[in-house]
Amino acid sequence: MAREFKFADLGEGITEGEIVKWHIREGSEVKVDQILVEIETDKAIVPIPSPYEGRIKALHGEEGGLIKVGDVLVEFSEAKKDSGSVVGTLEEAPDEAPEKLETRSSKFEDRDPKSGLPGVRAIPSVRALAKKMGIDITGVKGTGPDGRIRKEDLQSQARFEVKDKPVEALIKPDGNVERVPFRGVKRAQAKLVSESAQKIPHVTFMDKADMTRLQELREQEKPSIEKQGLKLTYLPFIIKSVIAGLKQYPYLNSSLDESRQEIVLKKYYHIGIAVDTADGLMVFAIKNADQKSILELAKELAELTRKAASRTIDLKDLKGGTFTLTNYGVIGGKYGTPIINYPEAAILGIGKIEDQPVILNGEVAVRKIAPLSLSFDHRLIDGAYAGRFLNTVIEHIENPNLLLIESR
Repeated sequence: MAREFKFADLGEGITEGEIVKWHIREGSEVKVDQILVEIETDKAIVPIPSPYEGRIKALHGEEGGLIKVGDVLVEFSEAKKDSGSVVGTLEEAPDEAPEKLETRSSKFEDRDPKSGLPGVRAIPSVRALAKKMGIDITGVKGTGPDGRIRKEDLQSQARFEVKDKPVEALIKPDGNVERVPFRGVKRAQAKLVSESAQKIPHVTFMDKADMTRLQELREQEKPSIEKQGLKLTYLPFIIKSVIAGLKQYPYLNSSLDESRQEIVLKKYYHIGIAVDTADGLMVFAIKNADQKSILELAKELAELTRKAASRTIDLKDLKGGTFTLTNYGVIGGKYGTPIINYPEAAILGIGKIEDQPVILNGEVAVRKIAPLSLSFDHRLIDGAYAGRFLNTVIEHIENPNLLLIESR
């Protein structure tokens, strides 16, 4: 009896994913835990293993297409026992008469009734959409894998919306344009920042920190750290300085539970780090950062940054942050108004560190100065409270010995 394997919630509130690559074909024999497909979720590419041993009857969805939680991924024609995988569900499907069985190619291709040769390549949902939009699908050029027609191809020629609402005729631009699918990391980030901007009244507090002594300490420790294959940046020290501030001013390490009208003060410190990747901005969280040394933080930062760049990072590492740091100074920015990583209460932006003249003990001196921008939720935190927090962070940055004393 045929069975269906459905795309399930991966445990992080995922609602949909994009099929990146199929690792099997119809008719293939697969074993339990053999990788069936790679699916891109909001921020990571997740390999989906088979919960089941048997023969593949049908694959649902094309590479580059979206699949929602609960949709059927794979049908098995021959199978043994459900292994109870956590990445999907298996359901019994009714047996079909042999004449009703479809091969995968028949799902994607029209065939000329006279010659029997393949014609247009498109999945049934795209064909149905073309019919609703009044488009002759045989005249559409497909941009998907193997020339398959995608919804975007139909939209480029659309005259009517799917819901039968008239739209203005397609306007041809004066020059060449490129249309890029709004998916993956960029779309996920867009949803997050939109939600944050809509729900949280942002206020940004700006100040400067003298990094000179911290630089001296970093240069002192740098040779021994590099012998271990690590690059020691300022970030581990700033993380420790932020944690010192959060312990004194806990509302910066909180969130608002609107359903219960309660402020949740968190007694743990999962520090989010925003990183720039080829696919867009990602934020991973260093869990229990207060319990880790400078060296341990440096190692974890390097490892998670590498995984984020290669899209191999675990979903659990992208969740659960309590306060976020964004270091836009690495690309030359100074001050900014960073958007809070909802539902957190605050985010600290670090600008470009530069040599600047300052008055020190009545004399002009050149010091390493870092611009800081703290955005916070004004429903939970007022300006004075935020200013005192940032003063504490700056105090620890400018006096790194405090970090060494407090870490003992």
